[in-house]
Amino acid sequence: MDGQDRDAYLAAAAANLTFNAPLGEQRAAELVRRLAPTGAGWRALDLGCGNGELLLRLCEAHGIDGDGIERDAAGARLRATERGLSDRVTFHSADAATWDRPADLVVNVGAGHIWGDAARALAALHRLTAPGGKLLFADGFYQASPGDQVREIFGDRPGLGALARLAVDAGFRPLHVAVSTLAEWDDFESDWRAGIECLGTPQARAFADQRRDEYLDGYRDVVGFGWLILTPA
Repeated sequence: MDGQDRDAYLAAAAANLTFNAPLGEQRAAELVRRLAPTGAGWRALDLGCGNGELLLRLCEAHGIDGDGIERDAAGARLRATERGLSDRVTFHSADAATWDRPADLVVNVGAGHIWGDAARALAALHRLTAPGGKLLFADGFYQASPGDQVREIFGDRPGLGALARLAVDAGFRPLHVAVSTLAEWDDFESDWRAGIECLGTPQARAFADQRRDEYLDGYRDVVGFGWLILTPA
């Protein structure tokens, strides 16, 4: 498979998702509630925002402005326009690793790889989270010992406790720590594959089959996804 085909499959998978992470509607609403501003004049920042859905919900719910950063933000800008939020939320087509303007409410979901690993991501995000602000950092972790195939796919990952300690080492205090449920994972993986199935080609189906086997026979119940709400210490 060449890179162009893989990019097309990943785009098709993402297009079929509300959130490109194991995140259900109940948890999304709870995160929005917990991320409410604690002062006036807050601004939000989502680094690696994908389609912008979570940022739009945060800005809409709390009446704040925000910036979303994604290499290709065209889809997120269209979503903001359709929701009547383009005057409040600005989406930038850029490398999130180059962004240097802090915000009060910072979001980084499943995009810590922008900086290389969780430790470096948290250090960079600490510089971008204003004093007294909040960071939502969500990333994968190992909740059971991975086999060689799973480790080859996901690389080195900490456990959940170690992930929280990395946040503390970076200068944060954890306010809330939670993990995606297995049901959220199952829905995410099924919907992800369904987007590729819609392409209808034998090659796309083979790619979806490979992902299904990797999940069901490999990382289901081995790789977790943690949701950490943090504040600078």
